[in-house]
Amino acid sequence: MTPADAELAVKSALERAAVYRLLGGAFVHPTPARLEELALAAATAATAATGRLRDKLARFAIAASEADPLATANEHVFLFGRQVRCSPYESAYSGLSPFGDKTARLADVAGFYEAFGVGPAAAQPDMEDHVGAELEFMSALALKEAYALGEGESEAAEITRGAEVLFLTDHLGRWAEAFATQVEAATPLPFYTAAASLLAAWITAEVEALGATPSRVGAPDALDADAAEPFSCPMAPEETKG
Repeated sequence: MTPADAELAVKSALERAAVYRLLGGAFVHPTPARLEELALAAATAATAATGRLRDKLARFAIAASEADPLATANEHVFLFGRQVRCSPYESAYSGLSPFGDKTARLADVAGFYEAFGVGPAAAQPDMEDHVGAELEFMSALALKEAYALGEGESEAAEITRGAEVLFLTDHLGRWAEAFATQVEAATPLPFYTAAASLLAAWITAEVEALGATPSRVGAPDALDADAAEPFSCPMAPEETKG
């Protein structure tokens, strides 16, 4: 890889990390500061994107900048709170073989996090499969890939990219689009419809770009009321747990 190619690869990985991170933030509890941060992040990401993704990032940036914090917080509870109209947890979705039951799926997700030294913060120890956590994990992997590429550590970059492909294949790529479809159908609020539309388009693009092969699933037939607890913490380094 030439220096110019390496620079482009690093730039691409950093841009991917930024989009994953903003999407992770879109589905956790909204605050005024978070909405402002998301609007800026999406507008910045839109300048580097092209085509359909650029349009969806721009739409989300506008929706985030115009969102009323109280109305958005209330809608978050309506969608993802105790009534669980749109479950944001992978373990709520059926047909997720080869892992079978919820415990096995959670263990596999947690194994990915442990292997790369990240996981849900200690305040939310049982939220491994929340869409926000899984998106943040993909952001962390893209950052690790960018670092390895920048340092000329080709083997580390390949290992990290392989983990991204596997995580999309076995986890996030299988259910995120079904989740996004549910959200779009359940709310008229521009912030969440724009976030869901962006999520679906982004996962579709990533699966294609990385060559992942997920077996996509549909929406859950019945939602687990135990999977309704709110999730508000982003991913945290493993060493901060305790």
